[in-house]
Parts: sequence; structure tokens; C-alpha cells
Amino acid sequence: MLSVRNQNFPAIALLSVAGDNIIEQDAPNAVRRPDLAGLSLIEYQIMMLARAGIQRFLIEVENIDGSLIALADRCRLRKLTVDFVNTGADILRHMTAEDRIWVQSGQLYVQLSLIETLLKFTENFIATIDGRDENCAFERIDINTRWAGVSVVGYDAIAMLRDLPEDWSIISSLLRQALLAKVPFRPLSQQHVQNGTLTILSGAQDFSELNRQILRRRVANRAGYIEAYVFGPIFARIVPLVWQSPTAVTLTKCASPVIALVAVALGIGNLATAACVAAFLSIAANALRLTVTDDPDGSDHVQTLSVVTWTLIILAMFSSVYVATSYNDNGLFAAFAVASLAYLADKMAITGWAKQVLHSPASLALLAIIGAATIGIMAALQWLMVLQLSVLIIASMQRHAEGQTSN
Repeated sequence: MLSVRNQNFPAIALLSVAGDNIIEQDAPNAVRRPDLAGLSLIEYQIMMLARAGIQRFLIEVENIDGSLIALADRCRLRKLTVDFVNTGADILRHMTAEDRIWVQSGQLYVQLSLIETLLKFTENFIATIDGRDENCAFERIDINTRWAGVSVVGYDAIAMLRDLPEDWSIISSLLRQALLAKVPFRPLSQQHVQNGTLTILSGAQDFSELNRQILRRRVANRAGYIEAYVFGPIFARIVPLVWQSPTAVTLTKCASPVIALVAVALGIGNLATAACVAAFLSIAANALRLTVTDDPDGSDHVQTLSVVTWTLIILAMFSSVYVATSYNDNGLFAAFAVASLAYLADKMAITGWAKQVLHSPASLALLAIIGAATIGIMAALQWLMVLQLSVLIIASMQRHAEGQTSN
């Protein structure tokens, strides 16, 4: 079914790198290093807004250098439109009279959940927080109010900037015009500042602390005992190093399917235990990829394995069983059952200890390694099937009992 796009949804986001002088002091040869979760701040802002549904971006710049051109090229590969502006007239060339535009100050981090909440409002607004001293990093509007760094305005407010001089800040000037036009305030809770949902990044220490916060959130949101208690502590040490190297970040994106392909080759070669080990390493590489590049932002839905990795691991499992049983299809039923139960369980709303087992590909792979090395791959898969069904039944009985108790 075709979806009808909300006509009031902001079509464009205005961001800024003008006057951005935060550079890593230890960067060699004064080359800027990734600031936030392996990305420059402006790219991170674009990725968060793109997840929320905005596809067109205008970036206020003083000068366009090679890094910004490369950023625009990367965004085009993701089917995002990026253009650079330095006057109000430049912005007008990219808008129509019906457009509303999301405006975000240059050094602002906004968590995805707050972006999505603010984008639901159908009227223009200026997001504000109160004027207390702990909010001093935010721009003051009046004695009791500070700008939270986010606004949504229409074409009329942008049109007021048509004759703005080139050396004036577009975003600051746009805020003043929105105030003169009496665009309504939308006060935000101080809790957003206190819990880091909304943060002004004014120095290297702020970036360092926010990186730690993002990493903690990504690790904490992964389901599974192995993912939480084995991968988590390891990734907490590895990921900050990976973020420092764009090449390492790129490698994490392709490592999982490559290792899964090795698992397929090992399965075909009648090395079932080795194939299970390779599948486990592929799952670990996938978990590393998610921690390096993905931001579930506290969501209950947590991505596990990519489609390609799932497919290759399942193929490795089928080939291992088929070859181990001398090309007899008797064991394929167990492989199909384990794969099907894993897929169905991943789509089910499971909580507690059952989620930690059934939503943990790494745990299933580890049990497969132990089983393949001791009783053989076919028997191991049969016992895995029994385990999955038992956990599902027990979890269902517990949920039913809890429902009766609450009633």
C-alpha cells in the first residue's frame, strides 16, 4: 500500500558548520578526526535526521572543503540530498512556499527519540529550555528562556533573510526573525539536558563524554547473554579504537558476511565444528558492526543479524548437516526447525530470561559449537530445537500465569 506523506512534515533540515573550530588537539598534521561515534558531528546529525524521515539537507558553510564534498557524496549514495548555503537567498532557492524547515544549531546533539517527538508537531515552533545557570551553553533568548537549539519554521521566516549579508550567521539571524514573527515557544523538560538527550558540544571533553554515553547505550541495548556479558566488555575497549579509523569502521561493515561465507565453505568441506566456530565469529563481527555503526537510541526493537549474514549462516548449517550425513536429507529437518524457530522468536515480543536466550544468535552458535564437537552436528541441532521449543513453552506459561495473577 502506498503511504501518503504528511504535508506538514518538515521537508528540509538546515544545519551548520560555519564557525566550527573544534578540532582534535592530537590530530596529526592538523587533520580533523571523527568526532562522534566514528563520524564528524555534521554527518552524525544528518544520519539521525535521515532516520527520522528528513531527506534534504542544507548546510551553512563559510568555505567548502574536500571533507564536505566527500560528505555530500556519501549522502548521495544513501539517496540524501545535501547542498551548501551561506546566505538566506541561497536557502530560498531550495524551498517552496509550502515547505517547513527543521533548523538545528551547529554544535547540538539531539537524540533520535527527541527528534522524532518534535517532528510530530504540525505547527512551527521554537524549542526552549529555562534560563538556569546549568544551561549556560545554550543561546539566551531572554532573562528566563534559552533556545534549545532546534526550531521548525516556514518559508515566510526564511524569506526575511533574503538580504542577509554573507558574513552573518544564518541560523542565529533566523532565530531572531522567528522571535520577531512571534513563532510560539515549545518548552522542553530540563530532563533532556540532564540525561544527555539534548547537549551542546563545546569542547573535546564533551565529545569524549558523549562517545562514552553512546557506547554504553549501544552495548546495553543488545539482547542475549553472550552479547551482554562477553561481547559488551570486549567492545567497550575495542570500539573507541575502531572509531578513530575510517578504514576500521568500513572493515566492520563487511567482516560479518565474509566470515559467514567461510562458514559455508567449512560446512561444505565436512568441518562442522569449524563451521560453527566461523558462524559464531560472524555473529560476533556483526555485533561489533552494530556497536560501531548503529544507534538503537533506547528502542525496544534491536537489530540482530543482517539478511545476508542470516542467509549465509543458515546455508552453512544446512550444508554441514547435509555433508555430515553423507548427503542424506534426514538431518535437514532439524536444521530447518532451528532456523525457523530462531527467525520466529526474533519477531516475537519476548521478555526476561527467555529473550536473553532466544534473541541471542551468539548463544545458539556457542551451543552448536559444543554440540558439534561432542555429539555431532545433527544431534546438536536436534537438541537446540528442543531447547528453543522448551524456552518458548516455559515463557508462554509464565506470561499466562502472570496475566492471570494481574487479573
